[in-house]
Amino acid sequence: MHSLTRRAAVVAMAAFASVAALPSGAARAADPVKLEIGYIPILAASPLFVIDGQGWAKDAGITLKLTRFESGPHAIQAMAAGQIDLLYAGVAPVLVARTKGVDVAVIANSAVEEMVVAGRGSFAKALGANPTPETFKKFYADTGRKPKIGTQPPGSVPDTVLKHWLFKVVKVDPADVELVSMGIEKTQQALLAGALDAATIREPTVTVTQQMDPNVTLLATGAQMFPDQPGTVMSARAEVLKNHPEAINALVKAHLRAVDLINKDPAQASKIVNNYLGKGLMEPATLEAAFRGPGSKFVANPHGVVPAVEKMMAFAKEIGSADGVIPVAEAFDFRFYDAAVAK
Repeated sequence: MHSLTRRAAVVAMAAFASVAALPSGAARAADPVKLEIGYIPILAASPLFVIDGQGWAKDAGITLKLTRFESGPHAIQAMAAGQIDLLYAGVAPVLVARTKGVDVAVIANSAVEEMVVAGRGSFAKALGANPTPETFKKFYADTGRKPKIGTQPPGSVPDTVLKHWLFKVVKVDPADVELVSMGIEKTQQALLAGALDAATIREPTVTVTQQMDPNVTLLATGAQMFPDQPGTVMSARAEVLKNHPEAINALVKAHLRAVDLINKDPAQASKIVNNYLGKGLMEPATLEAAFRGPGSKFVANPHGVVPAVEKMMAFAKEIGSADGVIPVAEAFDFRFYDAAVAK
């Protein structure tokens, strides 16, 4: 063996020995943590898009895979099956899942009071600014049909708060209205096409539909539907929290940073988020208008939403969306948020 070849072999063997001598944990420490995050294509999921678009997760040694879902209940089913690790979606599906024994927890909040009811056509004109049970009955009598209101599947936040508005606030007779469950994009299309008289929608759908059809009007704000209405949260499987606490810490810190950016600079946020929600079909200016609209209230603190979540959970049980009531605080894991804001 030539001296040069022999020297190379010795160097290679020494390098191999030094790597082999490292503790297995140290060898893995350099590997990025891979996390699959589900999301609903709504403005309230924007902190996730900012985190990914700005490369903050990558900077923290985390590789993200984003998976889109059309409703919270469908997404939580995927989480229960271990197909996704974290989720940006409504809090109601998380609570319902826990009543069924699924070990998931809310680790940060994203937005509140995001759902609104929008209507168009003769139904919107009939309801006006002060809907009453009588206006629903009159519409039925005048048209020979029940008003159709689109929403997402039972157990979702849109479905839960819509029923709260209809049956608790306005006190509509369930026999006088037809609720239609469908995905978010189909809801927007059906409303604009006149296949629905009204729908529960969120930003940016609120801004988009009103730009496309000025006759689309708000029938109820988020606060009117459900005071302090809890909305989109960041949740995770307990197994993921246990196995990757450092990565989750970093991700929650990035989430807080993203919420801060959205609140302070909607223009910059809209340019980032447009790559995820707009896909070249929506102008950043439309998203910026959505960020500045009344349906956009980004709040990261999970502590503040617990009282409203307790009320929502009790109502979900009342309407049969949840099998039982669990202590809501048990569905929240505040450790990561508290660590992120600790001085």
